[in-house]
Amino acid sequence: MLRTIIILFIVTNTHGRYFISKKDSSMFKNEQIIFASDFNITKLLVPADGSKHIQVESSEIPSIFFAISDPTIEGGSCIYVLEGFAAYEILEGGRDATADYSFDKTIYFGAKDGIYKYSPDSLSAKKFGPFRDDIIQLQKANGSDTIYILTADHRLYKMEQNGTVKTRIQTITCALEFVLDTSNNIYYIACDDHMPHIVKSDGRLLSFAPSVLEDFKEVKLIRPAFIMEGCIPFFGDGHLYILYSNGSSEKKDFHLDEKPSAFSVDAALYLVAALDGKIYEFNVMEVLLRSMFGLASEWPRDVTKIVMSIIDSAKDSIYSVYKDFNNAVTSF
Repeated sequence: MLRTIIILFIVTNTHGRYFISKKDSSMFKNEQIIFASDFNITKLLVPADGSKHIQVESSEIPSIFFAISDPTIEGGSCIYVLEGFAAYEILEGGRDATADYSFDKTIYFGAKDGIYKYSPDSLSAKKFGPFRDDIIQLQKANGSDTIYILTADHRLYKMEQNGTVKTRIQTITCALEFVLDTSNNIYYIACDDHMPHIVKSDGRLLSFAPSVLEDFKEVKLIRPAFIMEGCIPFFGDGHLYILYSNGSSEKKDFHLDEKPSAFSVDAALYLVAALDGKIYEFNVMEVLLRSMFGLASEWPRDVTKIVMSIIDSAKDSIYSVYKDFNNAVTSF
């Protein structure tokens, strides 16, 4: 049965101005809340169309897919889509959502009993492929029909030929989580040392010296924005890093005291994060357009640091689209 959750919070900025209290240095402001739930939000996806570098209608909220943890329902989780100011239930037992970076608009879900394909016309999901794996995470490969899945027993597989062929990634014996970069290199957290490791797109395990990184207590990998090439962002004990496909890493000037339960930076200029059951939006494009027309805004500097970290690692072919962003936001 289709269920609708009416949004509990609406963005309440004043004439488009984002005000920051000196007493509260957090980047998570009430003005950025676009949805709230009584349950923990575990996954977020804002599908990125790699052909669009700028979102034309900056004032519109794009489709946002998210998973919640709900112990009262079958499978303990559920996937919803946020359309406008209402959230619609899509798949009970769903745990993660993924989409290609390219023109392909298809959304896939990982669930307790396999992969599903989103049907936007009916706001529903249909079973995809014959396998019924207990999936905790999945990601669509860029530019191919391959979908990588991580199962509850921490094994990584790739699904090909419309989900009918399943092959285990033998070089990864046990993974807690994983992400792909835009070149389909695999970054994963190993079960034994809880540190990031890299498998190249050709299947080679990259020799990785943990000394390159600090001795982290907690690491969270983030699916990269579509403009990033050969790297991914990740948080290590609250600090933002960029991990490159050659095994090197770069620490950025950004730290989070809070521990968001989910992120999506796929769209590059439209960021969302989940914290304490709430979804926060950071519409960078809106701020940039306002600056172009001389409309003052006060923008969280921390968000600027995240966006500039993404832009710094952008593909050279589209870097010029974003290179003036820092001047725009730092002029406020």
